[in-house]
Amino acid sequence: MDMKTLICTATSLELMGIFPSISSSDIENVGTGFEKGNMLFLETGIGVLNTYASLVRFHLNTPVDRVLQVGIAGAYADAREDVKVLGAPVIIEKEVMADLGAEDSGSFLSLNDLDLGEIEYYESKNITVFNDLFGDSLKALPVVTGATVNTATGKEATGTLRTEKYGVEVESMEGAGALKFGNDFGIPVLQIRSISNIATTRNRESWDIAGALKSLRDLCGVLL
Repeated sequence: MDMKTLICTATSLELMGIFPSISSSDIENVGTGFEKGNMLFLETGIGVLNTYASLVRFHLNTPVDRVLQVGIAGAYADAREDVKVLGAPVIIEKEVMADLGAEDSGSFLSLNDLDLGEIEYYESKNITVFNDLFGDSLKALPVVTGATVNTATGKEATGTLRTEKYGVEVESMEGAGALKFGNDFGIPVLQIRSISNIATTRNRESWDIAGALKSLRDLCGVLL
């Protein structure tokens, strides 16, 4: 493959769940990443800050041409029906930091509400450069806007607030870090996540992390 492709996930659970041929010994050197099957792999760690810093550090040491971020996500209760299917993957083309702001008497104020700046969305660009990896298999996937949060939604009101305020359908803790990295360095980033739960009142018994990882494994099996 001509292009240097970096595949990243937040956790080793995601990385090994999506790519069974990757072992814990492969990812021992988390900060430096590793190469396998003509692909570069990196476990970034959880959260937007870890994601951005890990990608910058990796790219400065080993320049890459494109980044594929894969992982799991929660879908909001008000998302489209085809987005809320547990175990189904989606493409996230835009991300916003949905909990950056301040609380005020039970309400949430964004930076825009506080007159501290505009709400910023980080967008995927030039994702057609990933066509050689997946062929036509991505065309059927829903394309959504995602919320990146430091605190995952655990009650219905929070999910409703985030969807209404930002027009988002899914949430993760890392997406904006990867897309901002791509925007800052001019590197195409494709973010694919599979829905593991509905981001509403917290109920772990209703989650399907195994199914979400399986769908990503089926989708990404052609890569390794």
